[in-house]
Amino acid sequence: MSYPNMDTLANGVEGLKLEEKLYRIAENEEVGRHIVITKDISQGQVVFQDHPIVVGPSRSSDPVCISCYKTIDLTRRRTIQRDDAPEPPVTDSMDMDEGAHPYIACPRCQWAVCSLACANSLTHKPECFYLFTSGCRVNPEDTSSLYDVITVLRCLYLRDTNPGGWADLLNLQSTGQDESLAERGAKVAALICGQIKLEGTFSREMVFQVCAILDINSFEVKVPKTAASVQAVYGVACMVEHQCIPNGHRTFNEDMSITMRAAYGLEEGDAVSITYTDTLWTTGARREHLVYSKNFLCICDRCKDPTENETYTSALKCMKCPSYYLPETPLDCNGPWKCKECNRPAPPGYSEMAEEKVAATIAKLEEEGLTVEACEKFLTVHTRALHPHHAHMLDIKYSLLNILGHSEGQTMDKLTNEQLNTKEALANTFLDIASKLLPGISRLKGTSMYELSITTQQRAFNSLNKNADDINDVIGTFKLALDQLQRCIDCLQYEPSHQAEGVLCERAKCDREDLIQLIAKLKSTQQPDFDVNA
Repeated sequence: MSYPNMDTLANGVEGLKLEEKLYRIAENEEVGRHIVITKDISQGQVVFQDHPIVVGPSRSSDPVCISCYKTIDLTRRRTIQRDDAPEPPVTDSMDMDEGAHPYIACPRCQWAVCSLACANSLTHKPECFYLFTSGCRVNPEDTSSLYDVITVLRCLYLRDTNPGGWADLLNLQSTGQDESLAERGAKVAALICGQIKLEGTFSREMVFQVCAILDINSFEVKVPKTAASVQAVYGVACMVEHQCIPNGHRTFNEDMSITMRAAYGLEEGDAVSITYTDTLWTTGARREHLVYSKNFLCICDRCKDPTENETYTSALKCMKCPSYYLPETPLDCNGPWKCKECNRPAPPGYSEMAEEKVAATIAKLEEEGLTVEACEKFLTVHTRALHPHHAHMLDIKYSLLNILGHSEGQTMDKLTNEQLNTKEALANTFLDIASKLLPGISRLKGTSMYELSITTQQRAFNSLNKNADDINDVIGTFKLALDQLQRCIDCLQYEPSHQAEGVLCERAKCDREDLIQLIAKLKSTQQPDFDVNA
């Protein structure tokens, strides 16, 4: 079997230039503005790349420097020295965010940053300008509760410094907010127009509109080489519609640009979609999250389907027979549930009660630290109430898949045959789920395929160590593992190198080369007592 040389593919696509625009912006009453493909494109082909209009700290972030987003300790303040200089550039071998750093107060606005270089950076300029010119100063220890204000000020700063970016921002949709979002927007408007004294510069209505745009359109983006996440708004990417079974594959590059690819082949006229929520959540949890974070109720095909495309991620065990309760009207959160086999109704409120109790159990498990034993006990106990593919079961199963073979005392060579069987079954479970909910290229498919491959390899190594009677069988098993590695690489080849999946892809490539050499060596010896460590 021959394999394409994938190593030449770039992990990041900064500077990518498309010869032809492959999309147009369309609009309808159901989803508003959205992105439509203008010609047939193949799996993995780039639809567009988009750079952020504005970036700011996430409202739920731990204390960070608002310029470089290093974690800072608001209880440890240091004094600015005359010889303070910019810190050395970060290299791949350096961890930019090893623990929380002491902070300094910006000399002009007093905002907490990690260094004088960050205080003087262009990133910090918008909020610093407004705070300094208004005469308003902040208490550095209180800044982490004001991150909403920072991003809004950076948006408002575009009006007078970047008219194009300001127009792109206002072009994004800002539908009505729910009560909690509206309340938060009103507080931010009061702070900016009142305490920061900008009412003569920006009306409260304008500030509130920017808050609404951020609430509906911002993405949470992991900052490379830090523990922080930021919120970022994009002119094109924010128009991509949501579907619980998406056809687009989105990656965030090291410069925080977004690259949108086709997860599988798309035809002219197809609308590009991504998921705004967690694919492995229940229908109720996904729809609740979307109402809260994006202010709309999803009515996609998956949400309408009680079985969720035959994955049963919301199904609950029937109390009267071996089958499962499913919602009769999935789009009605208060609708009845009924067993698909015996047709008996579930007790009123049963789904909500089960969701709440199991979620609390998982939270406690995670707080105590997940172990193989804890995961296996959870699965044994809760299989009495949940479908094997219920979202909570999948949550623990994915943890178990990654603990087996990757934890102290549970390395691959220490796993029993029964544990290898478990790991293989878990990997195949997620590959099956991915094929139904994330068709085409997906991180879930790529990571699960890697775990399946190393399980297959370990079986082959075990056979070698036992002096297998037929070396050809062992070679065949290694070849199967090689094919699985290639399929892993095919899925993860587009992941940027600063992301965990990009790192895993590089590891898979190294494993692939090692495996090719090992297979060649085995073929040359054809001896069952071949020393695998030679």
